[in-house]
Amino acid sequence: MSKNLTELPFTELAERAAQIARLEQDDSRVRGAVNDVYVREIPRKEDWSFLIVSSALTCADEYTTGNAAVVDTLGTIFTLSSDTAIDGTFTGRKIKFSTNPNVYLITSAAGTTGGTLTPPLSGTSNVRSAAYSIFKDTYSLPNDFDRFPKNGGLLLYEGGRIMPIPEVALQNYYADYTPSPTKPEKCRLVMVGTDTIPQVELTPPPNDPYVLGYEYLRKLVPMRETTAGFAAIAAGGTAVSGSGGTTRFTEATSGWYFRIDAFGTGEESEWYRVASVTHNSALTLAVAFGLSGATSAGYTLCAAPQMPAKMHAAILYGAVINLMADQNDPNATLYQTKFAEVVLEARKLYKTRVYSQPIESVFEDYNYRR
Repeated sequence: MSKNLTELPFTELAERAAQIARLEQDDSRVRGAVNDVYVREIPRKEDWSFLIVSSALTCADEYTTGNAAVVDTLGTIFTLSSDTAIDGTFTGRKIKFSTNPNVYLITSAAGTTGGTLTPPLSGTSNVRSAAYSIFKDTYSLPNDFDRFPKNGGLLLYEGGRIMPIPEVALQNYYADYTPSPTKPEKCRLVMVGTDTIPQVELTPPPNDPYVLGYEYLRKLVPMRETTAGFAAIAAGGTAVSGSGGTTRFTEATSGWYFRIDAFGTGEESEWYRVASVTHNSALTLAVAFGLSGATSAGYTLCAAPQMPAKMHAAILYGAVINLMADQNDPNATLYQTKFAEVVLEARKLYKTRVYSQPIESVFEDYNYRR
């Protein structure tokens, strides 16, 4: 590792793990083992402060304008009175008719006075001139949302007081579910579609545009690397150019690491942080290249763990444990001890307190005052 580098880039983690586990560096299991520990095992050990993000969402108003709603039994088309003004933003909200006990999902808004719903209207009676309520009880969360911290959920800041809206188990959520909009009291997480888009569902549904603050643990993504083509750099320079027609520098971002492989691999690697990437065959290093220049050289460009450098040893040891376990290597117990020691020390530094920042500041970021 470079003398001025405290992080362990992805490729070096994999090369070190392979060496300790006595595997070939290009063994397909090695990089998978590193990413499994990084993405799954370590994040689940604790509500780590370095994974905590603060955010907020704004609820939608309940909509009850007009006094008439019409829909036929088993029908999916509803019509509202002429003084309503709904639009495409109402798609995905729910509607409840005063003369029907069920709640229906609006699948599309047609014009300003109607749309389609699902499931078809139940019961034996048509809805005619009925009062109605349109509300939104489900809200999208950030794409990198993984989970709420332990005992976490949403927070309503009102009148100088913070009122928790706790996350509850499914059975507890529906035991108290009501389709009557008012101030939310509970929430649950739902994942939608094959891409598991995270959403949060509220009960009771909100009746006002409340701003709800929350903290969440962000989801880590597997680290990647590229070695396609060749690279050239002058001694003392910062500009790296690719050659061979296959370089894919744009896979990298600022904060990735670059090395010329001929100058060392594994613990002997000389890494340089990437400052910027211009296109597939041009990038700039954050500091001057301190070795002799290279042309048409093999290189590695890779990500680094998005967690403090003190945690990188845990990634290494965790990967080694899993790789050795696959081979029934008794030395795995040694690295289990090392892994536990690093995690124990990390808990002293990075264990999350109840809130990572005064939660009022979350609401201030959204200029929220009630």
